[in-house]
Amino acid sequence: MRSTPSRDAAPIRDRWVRTVEDAKRFVEEVGLCLIFSESGRLGYPTLWDVVDAPDKRPGERGFGERTNLVWRLKNDLPAMYPDEIFYGKLANGRAMLCTIERLEEILREQRREPDEVSRDARRLLTVIATRPITNRELRAEAGFEGPGAERRFNRALQELQVAMLIARVDTDPDTWFPFDAAYPGLAERARAARRRSSAGSRAR
Repeated sequence: MRSTPSRDAAPIRDRWVRTVEDAKRFVEEVGLCLIFSESGRLGYPTLWDVVDAPDKRPGERGFGERTNLVWRLKNDLPAMYPDEIFYGKLANGRAMLCTIERLEEILREQRREPDEVSRDARRLLTVIATRPITNRELRAEAGFEGPGAERRFNRALQELQVAMLIARVDTDPDTWFPFDAAYPGLAERARAARRRSSAGSRAR
C-alpha cells in the first residue's frame, strides 16, 4: 500500500523556497513532498516546484543552479532537523521528505520486519546493525562484488528504505543506521499497530 497524499496540506505557492528554513516551512505545510518534478502524475507536491533558483540555461554545463539547490536542500533538511524532517522512500521507490508526524502514518503502511525482506536486504541489514556505515563500506563488508553486484546492492538498499528498516544519518557520504535505533518510539508504535491489525483480522 502506498502512502496517500495529505488531504489537509496547505496550497502550494509560487516558487519561493530559497533557504533551508524556507524548505522546512514548505515540508511542514504539505506534510510530505517528493524531491524533483513528477509532472503531477503522483499527486504529491515537489520541492522542485517551489524552489526559487534559475533553471539551467541552454548550453550551460552541469546540473544548473535550481537542480543543485534542490539537491542541497533535500540533504541539508534532515541533517539539520533530524527530529522534525525525515528523508526516505515511498512504497513506489520515490524519494521523499516528510514531517515526523507524517512519517508515523507512512510507517504503519510500509513497515516490514527483517524476515519479510529479501536475502540481499537482510545481508545489508546485518552489517548496518553493527554501526553507522557508508555505502562504500557497506557494499564491501556485505560482499557485493562481481557481475551484477552493484544492481543487487542498490535494489536491496532501496528495499530496506521502503521497508523502513534503515534511516540515512549523513549525506557526505551517505551513511546508514537501523531505523529502530534512530526512531525507537515510532518503530515500536508501528509494530504495536500491526499486532492489533493482525489480531483484528484473526478475530473476524
